[in-house]
Amino acid sequence: MSSLLSLVTNELMKIFARTRTWIMLGLLVAVVLAMGLVVKYVADSVMSISHALEFMNMAHGLTGLATIFTVIVAGDIVASEFGWGTVKLLLIRPVSRGKILLSKYISVVLFLIALLVLLFIVSYFTGLVLFGMGGAIGPDQSLPALLRAYALSAVEMLMTATLAFMVSSVFRSSSLAIGLSIFLMFTSGTAMLVLVGLRYTWAKYLLFANTDLSPYFRSGEPLIEGMTLGFSVTMLVLYWLLFYGISWGVFTKRDVAGS
Repeated sequence: MSSLLSLVTNELMKIFARTRTWIMLGLLVAVVLAMGLVVKYVADSVMSISHALEFMNMAHGLTGLATIFTVIVAGDIVASEFGWGTVKLLLIRPVSRGKILLSKYISVVLFLIALLVLLFIVSYFTGLVLFGMGGAIGPDQSLPALLRAYALSAVEMLMTATLAFMVSSVFRSSSLAIGLSIFLMFTSGTAMLVLVGLRYTWAKYLLFANTDLSPYFRSGEPLIEGMTLGFSVTMLVLYWLLFYGISWGVFTKRDVAGS
């Protein structure tokens, strides 16, 4: 366990030692602040916000930006070792390849959580300063509802990041892993609507038909008839096992002599 903790610490140090990481964190903060200022002083006549939690509910939409940042890290964390030629130095350590891969994945998950926590905290204080806590809010804007929304977004972010992590591990290409994952992230919604419109029931077995769990908590109406919360969770677990299993199988068995 101590060796795994050391590996995770080392991976986090490498992530936060890169300038791009701090640019992404700063950009996330800047976008939240800019959104608050625009809503307060520019679009006040269009959208009336009078409570910090109401603003936080709006800022929750920026989890899409956090997902992109997480995908960038997940898609690069393995492939970059091959690109920089440092994978051999990594594998000569007296720890198993499986543990090295796990440490990288845990670091991605911790980075994901850090982004969500940062978004939550910055949106709270921005909302508090600009809008206060005096206005009325709806049931979907309460603190428990916001925490649930963040938890559900974390699931969606985790699956997208795990997909990028797998592509990075298999193809050793950061650009492919990041580009493919972001492409699927932006096009999957439209593709699913088309498949649902064509009444293809097999579409319920696709990954992106199950990543958004929020409909089960809002109205209970599934994307496709026959889908349930238990079904979607089961599909997500199976996809996670598939993605991580492929990553583990390729990374632990690959010959890096020519890398």
